[in-house]
This record gives sequence, C-alpha cells and structure tokens, in this order.
Amino acid sequence: MENKVYDIIAVGAGAAALSAGLYAARYKLDVLLVGHIPGGTGGTAHEIQNYPGFESIGGMELMNKMLEQTKKNGAEVKQELVKEIRKEGDTFEVRTEKNTYKSKKIIFATGSERQKLGLEGEENYVGRGVSYCATCDAGFYRDKVAGVVGGSDAALTAALLLAQFAKKVYILYRRDKFTRPDQTWVEQVEKNDKIEVMFNTKVEKLIGENVLEKVEIIVEGEKRELDLNGLFIEIGSAPNTELAQKLGIELEGTEIKADKDQKTNVEGVFAAGDVTNGPFKQIVTANAEGAIAAYTAYKELGKK
Repeated sequence: MENKVYDIIAVGAGAAALSAGLYAARYKLDVLLVGHIPGGTGGTAHEIQNYPGFESIGGMELMNKMLEQTKKNGAEVKQELVKEIRKEGDTFEVRTEKNTYKSKKIIFATGSERQKLGLEGEENYVGRGVSYCATCDAGFYRDKVAGVVGGSDAALTAALLLAQFAKKVYILYRRDKFTRPDQTWVEQVEKNDKIEVMFNTKVEKLIGENVLEKVEIIVEGEKRELDLNGLFIEIGSAPNTELAQKLGIELEGTEIKADKDQKTNVEGVFAAGDVTNGPFKQIVTANAEGAIAAYTAYKELGKK
C-alpha cells in the first residue's frame, strides 16, 4: 500500500476520466487515473465525425490524444483493474490487482460494458466468430460474410467498417426501421452495395462446430438460417456500477445518480460519463461531466 494520499482518484480510462484528470491536474491537484481498458468505449469507435475540432478521427486516436494531454499536464495514469473501493474515515482506499491507493475524493468514470445477446454458447464463440468490437476485429473478415446485430450509430458504423473488408455484410435489426442513428450513417449504409439491412429480424441461435458458421434467425415471424463467418453484437451497453453500489452509491435505474455538479449521494464521491444518469451518452458530454466533477471536487478541497 502506498502512503501517499491523492487529492482525487478517477476510476476509469475513457473520455470522462481523462477529462477529469486533465482539469484536476490543471488545478494543481494531485490526481491519479486508474483503469484497465485504455480509451474506454470511445476507443472502440471506428470513426468519429461529431467531435469538435476533428472532421473525422478514429476513436482510439482521439483517446490517445486526450491521454497524452492529461499526462503532459501532470496527472498520473495506472493501467490496473480496480477490485474494490472503501471509505476509511476521511479518505478512500482504491484496491487494484496490483496496489492500493488512497485519495480524498473519488470520481467514478467506469463507463459501460457491451451488452450480450444472451444466447446459448455465446461466450464460447467469442474470438471464434462473435465479437463486440468491429474496430478491433473487422480486419479478420476480409472476403468473408459478416453480420451486425443492432440499429444504433455503433451498429451502422460497424457495418460500414466491415464493408471495407468483408464481401457481404448483413445488419440484423429487430425493428421495422431505423429510428436511433444519425441520418448520415443511414444514408451511407443505404448507398453501400455490400450491406444488406434485414429489418424485423431476431437472432435466435449460433451454429458452428469450432467456429461460427451460421446463425438461426427469425425474420418477420419465419425461422431461417443465415451463413455467416462473423457476428458483431452492437445492441447497447450496461453501466459498470458494481464498485459504486458496494460503496453505497444510489442508482437511478441502472445508472449512478449524479446531480448537476456530478455529485453522488456519498460525500466525496462524484460520477461522470456513461456510468451516470446523464441523458446524452457521447464523448463530448463525458468530457464535460468529467471536467465538472473535477471542478466540484477542487472547490470542495478548498484549493481556490
């Protein structure tokens, strides 16, 4: 255990944590960022076209720029998995797989985790045909057939990325039309000859000996099989609140309840980004919430 007590520990490695770290460091606070997935969810985005200042940029490239800036301004960053957080008097103990750190304030920026379809054997096919990250795995499907489950921005951009490699891409969506994605992505999908959209479609079963070979689907009430080499799951995400709940933090639904200053119900604990009840899950809003959390903590620490 380190004897040093940080002013702030931000738990996470995505946009909210990096922004919190940047602002805290610029306020001359002693700040540590601890997270095990570099870039968080934002880092998995193939292409981002709505972040101010960049007409188009890869998700991990953008996250790396944030990381470099945060570290340059004096924040410490540790790539470690946080196992437990305890409140001990006026300080918090953050225990990771390697170390235990202490701080006066905590900012939860733990983000969210990709949701799974919940099909039998799904876990067994991960890395053998089932993926939750097109940015990571699209290159493995050159001249093959891939499917994308979902109807969000993430699903459509995943399909567009896959179309650069695969000979055929299916978008499998349970609704009868797209209502969620940006119209720009819809238009690009409609213009792409490699992409076929299948509405009113639900994936029921994964089929294959050692690797995925096909999926059983229900299309408008009729069961059929579709030959696929890869299936990419883009059906949303669930906030990572397990550590927060153990600390007694109140949830709103499945998300951490944070006020306009990013405070939670536990004194000294703040939350920012996709893990919170904020209405808009975007990198730019995660940045803003992280900055607000750092500013509020700074004021509470009395370092004006």
